Amino acid sequence: MVIAIIAILASMLLPALAKAKTKAQGIGCLSNTKQLMLAWNLYSGDAEDRICPSAGLDHLVTAARPTKNYGAENQWCMGTMHQFPDCTNTVLIQDSLMYKYVNSLGVYKCPADRSTAKEVGGRLPIPRARSLSMSCWMNPITAWSGGVVFKKLTDIVEPSPSKCWVTIDENPSSINDGWFVVPATGTDWVDYAASYHNRAGGISFADGHSEIRKWRDKAILNYPKVSGASDRAVDDYRWLQERSTRPL
Repeated sequence: MVIAIIAILASMLLPALAKAKTKAQGIGCLSNTKQLMLAWNLYSGDAEDRICPSAGLDHLVTAARPTKNYGAENQWCMGTMHQFPDCTNTVLIQDSLMYKYVNSLGVYKCPADRSTAKEVGGRLPIPRARSLSMSCWMNPITAWSGGVVFKKLTDIVEPSPSKCWVTIDENPSSINDGWFVVPATGTDWVDYAASYHNRAGGISFADGHSEIRKWRDKAILNYPKVSGASDRAVDDYRWLQERSTRPL
């Protein structure tokens, strides 16, 4: 009888505890991205309004340099989350351009991200260092084609800063470089948003605010099992595209 009562109580309490945990993780995610956006703005304040550079695979840095001299390859966050040991490399994050303005490794990763990597022959999996990626339209070292790039904060006019996203939590199966690509035209996903918060994920904007965006597109929710074309019955792709850039 006692065991049965405990089982009933557990069945009632566990969903509530899980919901509370998810809510707390969402609050932590928003706090992290707001801190990161403050650092992003501080960088521009010291760089004559220039936005901290971003880059894709063509300027990927995967190895830390003792000299700390990365030249033109340095960007908002170097490194890749695609493979071990690169995905656990926190030194590259600390050597990146924005780190000194935030001085915290934790803000680069959503609290709900439990993705890990395992060294060949290693006993324990190691948490990945980052879950966030930056819009490919934010002062790219080499521009993605087809849309307007934003090199300075004052360039962000259309879309407006409150409707122009900067960082996003990326799916652990999709994340590699520090870029998140949303083409200015078309309907096919290139990178995929994470849905850590009960089918939702964190996203920050150029005015400094952050949101938890509820995703409905099957290509996002079921990646990598489903990928490619967006579900046009929902507006996720169009919503993100309109907040990324505008076609040339």
